[in-house]
Amino acid sequence: MVVRVRIRIRVENTGSSTDLVVLANGGAESPRPCIVVGPEVAEVLKLWPPGKAEVYLVEEASSTTEAYVLPNSVILELLDEEGNVLSSVRADLVIQEGLSEPLITDITIDELGIQVISFSKGLWRHKGDPLSKVRSSG
Repeated sequence: MVVRVRIRIRVENTGSSTDLVVLANGGAESPRPCIVVGPEVAEVLKLWPPGKAEVYLVEEASSTTEAYVLPNSVILELLDEEGNVLSSVRADLVIQEGLSEPLITDITIDELGIQVISFSKGLWRHKGDPLSKVRSSG
């Protein structure tokens, strides 16, 4: 089990949005908050194919791939079990072909206030939760 959370991705200039369950990947590093999605999610957000995007090489454990980065293009909202917004952050949208599941990076986890209790059990809380509150992966 890993920690997965519900995120709403909103694009202000197009008005499009989508809700996703994403992997909270503390091992994925980024200099700014970002969410990494496949082209199919970017298409729902009306951002695929990307017009102006920065292209980066992403080093993973066993490979290197290209990713398209749309800086500060989305607002991420961390959702609770009922769909209420716990916190939000402006972020880069990173589009990576062949991605097995959407993910958020280390700094994004911190900025959204996600506190991992147990990766192996998929348990977490939000920084605004009482210490007795334990949430299960979405």
